[in-house]
Amino acid sequence: MKTKVATGLLCAAALTGSVATGVAHAGTSNAAATSCYAQAATPFYKNGTVYATGHAYCSPWADVEITVTITADGAFEGDTETGVIAAPHISDTAAAPNRSGNQKWCTLVSGSYYTNGKTYPISDSACESSTAF
Repeated sequence: MKTKVATGLLCAAALTGSVATGVAHAGTSNAAATSCYAQAATPFYKNGTVYATGHAYCSPWADVEITVTITADGAFEGDTETGVIAAPHISDTAAAPNRSGNQKWCTLVSGSYYTNGKTYPISDSACESSTAF
């Protein structure tokens, strides 16, 4: 059974939708440029469960949504989606039960931010450096 854990920071509203990959910066010459980026944390193990946390950081604040996916040996194990309106930071955690044997666990973060009527994709990934869960 796959587990889904969601913990949005500074969430004003939950959003869902499609996601894309890449890193983007946006803005106009008349206003401060909005810049957002995704950051994936290395998965960690606790009490029989592997957790994968992802973040999005924006300056200045922006409407942003992310999907955090956890994989084992490249196979989908679970995901969670979070969105906020006008926030500088968003965070979410996906989780999956650990299995016997060695797997390579990874965190994948993908999402979008919105500014000046346009959508810009963001993404990042991080994998454990050892298979010692």
